[in-house]
Amino acid sequence: MGTIQSQMTTPVTSINSEATAQEAAQLMKEKEIGSLLVKGCQGYVGILAERDLAYRLVCEGMDPRTTPLSSIMEESILSIDQSASPSDAGSLMQEYNISHLAVMEKDEVAGILSIKDLVYKK
Repeated sequence: MGTIQSQMTTPVTSINSEATAQEAAQLMKEKEIGSLLVKGCQGYVGILAERDLAYRLVCEGMDPRTTPLSSIMEESILSIDQSASPSDAGSLMQEYNISHLAVMEKDEVAGILSIKDLVYKK
Protein backbone atom coordinates (compact mmCIF):
# COMPACT_ATOMS: atom_id res chain seq x y z
CA MET A 1 0.00 0.00 0.00
CA GLY A 2 1.28 3.50 -0.83
CA THR A 3 1.50 6.63 1.24
CA ILE A 4 -0.66 9.73 1.28
CA GLN A 5 2.21 11.81 -0.09
CA SER A 6 1.08 11.10 -3.65
CA GLN A 7 -2.53 11.96 -2.84
CA MET A 8 -2.17 15.22 -0.94
CA THR A 9 -2.76 18.61 -2.52
CA THR A 10 0.27 20.85 -2.89
CA PRO A 11 1.20 23.61 -2.62
CA VAL A 12 -0.67 24.55 0.56
CA THR A 13 -2.95 27.54 0.07
CA SER A 14 -3.41 29.81 3.06
CA ILE A 15 -5.19 33.02 3.98
CA ASN A 16 -4.93 35.55 6.81
CA SER A 17 -7.25 35.04 9.79
CA GLU A 18 -8.64 38.56 9.42
CA ALA A 19 -9.72 37.98 5.81
CA THR A 20 -13.45 37.70 5.30
CA ALA A 21 -15.43 34.57 4.60
CA GLN A 22 -16.23 35.97 1.15
CA GLU A 23 -12.53 36.39 0.36
CA ALA A 24 -11.88 32.84 1.50
CA ALA A 25 -14.72 31.43 -0.60
CA GLN A 26 -13.46 33.31 -3.65
CA LEU A 27 -9.93 31.96 -3.13
CA MET A 28 -11.22 28.41 -2.70
CA LYS A 29 -13.24 28.73 -5.91
CA GLU A 30 -10.29 30.21 -7.83
CA LYS A 31 -7.92 27.46 -6.67
CA GLU A 32 -10.59 24.73 -6.94
CA ILE A 33 -9.89 23.51 -3.42
CA GLY A 34 -12.10 22.67 -0.45
CA SER A 35 -10.03 24.07 2.40
CA LEU A 36 -7.54 26.74 3.39
CA LEU A 37 -5.03 26.91 6.18
CA VAL A 38 -5.56 30.10 8.15
CA LYS A 39 -2.51 32.15 9.15
CA GLY A 40 -2.08 34.44 12.11
CA CYS A 41 0.93 36.36 13.39
CA GLN A 42 2.68 33.22 14.65
CA GLY A 43 1.97 30.82 11.78
CA TYR A 44 -1.04 28.63 11.13
CA VAL A 45 -3.89 29.20 13.57
CA GLY A 46 -6.68 27.15 12.02
CA ILE A 47 -8.25 25.54 9.00
CA LEU A 48 -11.33 26.54 7.03
CA ALA A 49 -13.27 23.97 5.02
CA GLU A 50 -16.31 24.30 2.79
CA ARG A 51 -18.33 22.74 5.59
CA ASP A 52 -17.40 25.62 7.92
CA LEU A 53 -18.70 28.12 5.38
CA ALA A 54 -21.99 26.25 5.14
CA TYR A 55 -22.54 25.32 8.78
CA ARG A 56 -20.96 28.20 10.67
CA LEU A 57 -21.60 31.06 8.27
CA VAL A 58 -24.66 30.40 6.14
CA CYS A 59 -26.71 28.48 8.71
CA GLU A 60 -26.03 31.13 11.34
CA GLY A 61 -27.01 33.96 8.99
CA MET A 62 -23.65 35.72 9.13
CA ASP A 63 -22.63 38.22 6.45
CA PRO A 64 -19.79 36.73 4.37
CA ARG A 65 -18.58 40.23 3.42
CA THR A 66 -17.85 41.20 7.02
CA THR A 67 -17.31 37.95 8.92
CA PRO A 68 -13.62 37.33 9.66
CA LEU A 69 -12.33 33.80 9.26
CA SER A 70 -11.29 33.78 12.90
CA SER A 71 -15.03 33.62 13.71
CA ILE A 72 -15.79 30.52 11.64
CA MET A 73 -12.57 28.54 11.21
CA GLU A 74 -11.70 25.36 13.07
CA GLU A 75 -8.91 26.32 15.46
CA SER A 76 -7.41 22.88 15.82
CA ILE A 77 -5.50 21.54 12.86
CA LEU A 78 -5.18 17.77 12.84
CA SER A 79 -2.14 16.49 11.03
CA ILE A 80 -0.60 13.28 9.82
CA ASP A 81 2.85 12.36 8.57
CA GLN A 82 3.26 12.17 4.79
CA SER A 83 4.47 8.58 5.10
CA ALA A 84 1.13 7.45 6.59
CA SER A 85 -1.13 5.12 4.63
CA PRO A 86 -4.42 6.19 3.09
CA SER A 87 -6.12 3.80 5.50
CA ASP A 88 -4.56 5.54 8.52
CA ALA A 89 -5.61 8.95 7.18
CA GLY A 90 -9.16 7.75 6.55
CA SER A 91 -9.41 6.31 10.04
CA LEU A 92 -8.21 9.58 11.59
CA MET A 93 -10.73 11.58 9.55
CA GLN A 94 -13.52 9.23 10.57
CA GLU A 95 -12.54 9.29 14.25
CA TYR A 96 -12.63 13.09 14.41
CA ASN A 97 -15.43 13.58 11.85
CA ILE A 98 -13.32 15.84 9.65
CA SER A 99 -12.69 16.02 5.93
CA HIS A 100 -9.21 17.60 5.78
CA LEU A 101 -5.83 16.88 7.36
CA ALA A 102 -2.58 18.80 7.26
CA VAL A 103 0.15 16.53 5.91
CA MET A 104 3.49 16.99 7.64
CA GLU A 105 7.04 16.51 6.44
CA LYS A 106 9.21 16.78 9.54
CA ASP A 107 7.85 19.89 11.28
CA GLU A 108 6.47 21.64 8.20
CA VAL A 109 3.07 21.43 6.52
CA ALA A 110 3.78 19.85 3.13
CA GLY A 111 0.23 19.52 1.86
CA ILE A 112 -3.44 19.07 2.63
CA LEU A 113 -5.28 15.79 2.32
CA SER A 114 -9.04 15.76 1.85
CA ILE A 115 -11.47 12.89 1.92
CA LYS A 116 -11.95 13.54 -1.80
CA ASP A 117 -8.22 13.00 -2.34
CA LEU A 118 -8.51 9.59 -0.71
CA VAL A 119 -11.53 8.62 -2.79
CA TYR A 120 -10.72 10.05 -6.22
CA LYS A 121 -6.93 10.16 -6.59
CA LYS A 122 -4.85 7.11 -7.42
